[in-house]
Amino acid sequence: MSATLERDRTVSTNAHWHRRVAVALVLLGALRIVGTYRELSETVDEVAHVGAGMEWLALGKFTFELKHPPLARIAAAAGPYLLGVRSQHQSNQWYEGRRVLYADNAYLRNLTAARLGILPFFFLAALFTWRLARTAFGSAVALGAVACLTLLPPILGHFGVATTDGAMFAMFAAAMYALMLWLDAPSLRRGVGLGVATALAVVSKLSALPYLGVTTVLIVAARLWSARRPSVAEAPLPLGAGVVPAESKWPWRAAWVSAVVGAAAGFLAAWAVYRFSIGTLRGIPVPLAEIPKGILEVAQHNRVGHPAYFLGQVRVYGIWYFFPVVLALKTPIAALALGALGFGILVRRGVRHRDWIPLIAPVVAVAILAVAMPSDINIGVRHVLPFYLALALAVGVAWEWLWRRLTSVRSRAALVAATGMLSVGSFTVHPDYLSYFNVIAGRDPSRLVADSDLDWGQDMFRLRREAAARGVDTLKFAYIGTADVSPIVGVPVKYWDGNGRPSGWVAVSETWYRRGQIYERRGRYVVEPNAMRWLDSAAMAIHVGKGIRLYKVPAPTPAP
Repeated sequence: MSATLERDRTVSTNAHWHRRVAVALVLLGALRIVGTYRELSETVDEVAHVGAGMEWLALGKFTFELKHPPLARIAAAAGPYLLGVRSQHQSNQWYEGRRVLYADNAYLRNLTAARLGILPFFFLAALFTWRLARTAFGSAVALGAVACLTLLPPILGHFGVATTDGAMFAMFAAAMYALMLWLDAPSLRRGVGLGVATALAVVSKLSALPYLGVTTVLIVAARLWSARRPSVAEAPLPLGAGVVPAESKWPWRAAWVSAVVGAAAGFLAAWAVYRFSIGTLRGIPVPLAEIPKGILEVAQHNRVGHPAYFLGQVRVYGIWYFFPVVLALKTPIAALALGALGFGILVRRGVRHRDWIPLIAPVVAVAILAVAMPSDINIGVRHVLPFYLALALAVGVAWEWLWRRLTSVRSRAALVAATGMLSVGSFTVHPDYLSYFNVIAGRDPSRLVADSDLDWGQDMFRLRREAAARGVDTLKFAYIGTADVSPIVGVPVKYWDGNGRPSGWVAVSETWYRRGQIYERRGRYVVEPNAMRWLDSAAMAIHVGKGIRLYKVPAPTPAP
């Protein structure tokens, strides 16, 4: 390890204690995640991911959909596969995933097995967050970063479902750690590590490609900028304020060689995940043809937009401030406050000492938002989940900075108490981490945002209990998911598309209620935002969990 990274690592007798507490926090977070499995039914996307992963595992191919890569989907299907479930030979990933979850009449077992396939990525995310923070700033900051990460409801929520977002976060963190090591001192080993980590992030979710691309360009620029600073002879600087020695020049030759070798290793790793397939692009056989085709599918999705409810309006296309607002609403106040302080400290250190290491977290935050904000797909904070890596690092830096300056026992106790009080919502919200909102959102967050931030279809177990308690015999359900959900709800369910005025027991997904009816005409979406609002004048709504409205609509009075 060169002086660039070593200069911030303080020999501490508390390092071992920091590690132990971090491990305990990670295990606690894992227990909290597993504790949601029996409480929350499938989210909409889990069905598709399990179906596509089962095609890869059982049939040795990956053809259902290309805009989502295989890695996380393989992990999601691995649990049911190990339990003996095999391909259901359906025509698309939605039907396939549904049959896989219903296999052997063991829905909860299969769903739990699918979600357990994502849990290892939570441990990887915590591990690389720890390593990144410890290597750059020391074990005290690493403890604060891991504590923040394992207490964030959006992190717990999205690592608790069998989707692609948690896996991509973990691989993104691994790629950032590998990039920092490689930029510090390029070598063949570090080049291979960087290439493989980057490849695994991309084959987890294609959005990793622009996120890592923009982040890498900015961090490399910061590294080259810091290497040009003049020589400074002075006493050792405080944590995070190191100096790059004047004789430390960028090793261009080693960097190019290791970059080429790393790119080759990354290509092979990604190709292996796609089973070394050979596809065609414009009639030309090429390996990894699935990735450019998947990018085209994502681009097409972005072009046509995605109807979403946000701040009282239904929008087909995105608006630039969606992700900053959603981050402000779905992040605990303590993390927001400490994160803002931490980002300020890091920018000041980086600029003042012309040091690239403190700039990593601010650069990651800026890069994620810069890529996401122009997007026309505004359906959840999960699309900017890697932002929380930067926030966790900033929170760790802020906590350590405050701890050093508050020297009395009383002031430190007050800091711990204040942070604990501000973070209490992270515990009381269990198991509803997916639908968590801080106090800024008020008592009814559904008036601000819906979709995967609030209602992703996860409340059907609660609907089952409510239906049993109220003696519901049949149910009409405007559900945002797919196929028959009668076995989950426990009564015959008739899918309702929003047309007409049904009577009897009617359930409506909160997302559908807020978003209204959606039609597709000539390749464009047409939205009728108030199509479901007549239900409120016909019956009293019973709120089931965070995401379902249940009504008992009387039959219409016959005309005289």
